[in-house]
Amino acid sequence: MKKIIHLLTTDEKAKEINFSGKHYGTFAEIGAGQEVARWFFQAGGAAGTVAKSMSAYDMTFSNAIYGTAHRFVSRERLGEMLDHEYRLLLERLGQERGDRSRFFVFADTVAARSHKFTGDGKGWMGIRFQTQPNCAPGDMVIHVRLKDDTNAEQMEVLGILGVNLVHAAFAHWRNPPEILNRLMDGIRPGRVEVDMVDFRGPMFEGVDNRLMSLRMVHSNLTPVALFSATGANLEAEDSFYGKSILLLRGHYRPITQFHLAMMQKASAIFRNDPANKGKEIVEINEITMRNLVRHRKAGMEDFLDRVDCLGALKKTVLVTGIFRFHRLAQYLTQRTKGSVGFVIGVPLLSKMLDEHFYHDLSGGILEAMGRLFLPGVKLLVHPGYDPVDGKFVTGHTLKVPEPIREIHEYLVRRGMIVDLSGAEKDLPACSSSEILRNIRCGKAGWQQNVPTPVAKLIQRRRLFGYQAGGK
Repeated sequence: MKKIIHLLTTDEKAKEINFSGKHYGTFAEIGAGQEVARWFFQAGGAAGTVAKSMSAYDMTFSNAIYGTAHRFVSRERLGEMLDHEYRLLLERLGQERGDRSRFFVFADTVAARSHKFTGDGKGWMGIRFQTQPNCAPGDMVIHVRLKDDTNAEQMEVLGILGVNLVHAAFAHWRNPPEILNRLMDGIRPGRVEVDMVDFRGPMFEGVDNRLMSLRMVHSNLTPVALFSATGANLEAEDSFYGKSILLLRGHYRPITQFHLAMMQKASAIFRNDPANKGKEIVEINEITMRNLVRHRKAGMEDFLDRVDCLGALKKTVLVTGIFRFHRLAQYLTQRTKGSVGFVIGVPLLSKMLDEHFYHDLSGGILEAMGRLFLPGVKLLVHPGYDPVDGKFVTGHTLKVPEPIREIHEYLVRRGMIVDLSGAEKDLPACSSSEILRNIRCGKAGWQQNVPTPVAKLIQRRRLFGYQAGGK
């Protein structure tokens, strides 16, 4: 018989912590009110948990206490809050109760919907905590987007999420995936996104934050996860703010010389676009969840192999649960006022111009094109072989079915479909799937189709089922 698991309510979680007698610390909240601390005070017994609760709304007061972060709502400010408040805890209470209490600091800095700001609420939330008295602490930091339509609803969900984070950190620190599983307890889907998570500290030494990112996308906590070549988790809005984005989607099993050539050609055109003058360009290699191996265990290992190969080339990686490009365009344009360029090949363009591809949209291909080509969005298309007749074509000369031909011609005339240079001789001699087969069977010659640092990494770590010689 399947065991029924009782999920604690927000009030029950606050009560459990308050009456445990184990945890003692500070709540410091900026922006969206004292919503998390309020749950602990309402639950009763808060004197056993709360050493201090505070908020510094005024920027001058906040800077005087925590420093001078360049942005009020930022990870930098959150870090200053955690550092300052935890240092005070140890200075003032370490000698008195350090041998019997597990100290913690919960902090958040959040901008919720208001009469001046009517968009999604967003901000940073984190906890620094001990797992035993007198031990070194660890940190868990998340970035949140509040999706509700009113200030009151956004503040409500912020409070619930904060209690979930505090309780999960205390109860499940040995099992970080379970922390992620518990973040949305009591929260209706669609009310909030957690789009960045970072585990640090001695109790999280074995945690790979890249895998945590993958789990978040897989469990619909967020549509995307972004991280640097070093494996550091990044927050998309902070990383893309005020910049233009050039994105290449791929399987990357492994990344090939042709991928690099496509991006190099696209980058040259994109950077010379007058719309990008004076703007920083962020080049992104994106992997959609559809491109990950379906078997769960193999998928995790395979995913890290791909990311490590991209990291060997110092690439920034975006993992998404977004399959359709028009939805990805909407996500990116909401996070930057810069241009967005999608680097694709002719076969993918042909698929994107197939009206049967959009049967689930009430407006069909017209709706999809309208949602894809938002201001500043372009397709940079590498020439290739026409999927229908096999002839070498460009994005402009691709044969398109009659009903869609005028749409294609309009996009070309408006400069929304941009051709990349290239001749038939520039196309790879073998496909990515053939390169992968050659790696697995030990067939010589695959190395010339793969960047040298990646080929060496594949051989050294035996990635993608690499065989040193033929069977």
